[in-house]
Amino acid sequence: MLKTISTSDLRVQMKRVLNEVGYGRAQYVVEKFGEPTAAIISMEDFRFLQTVRQREREARLRDLIARIRERHRDLNLEELDALIEEARGEFYES
Repeated sequence: MLKTISTSDLRVQMKRVLNEVGYGRAQYVVEKFGEPTAAIISMEDFRFLQTVRQREREARLRDLIARIRERHRDLNLEELDALIEEARGEFYES
């Protein structure tokens, strides 16, 4: 169940909130001055999110490599590998 809590209420109810989240009974959106600023989710949900993000990054990288290969078909293998490594470096810097 998704719940909303203010930062001031969270300070007072931290133990209860963490127990609810930890046992999978709730997820919380934390609001500061009425605006959502953070979420409190279980470790299971966090790990799932991390896995999804990693898969998205890997898919973008594969797409980038495929586009480089397609654009530079006339390059020899060493030149192409150098371009791909450069793209990987730029990708992971962002």
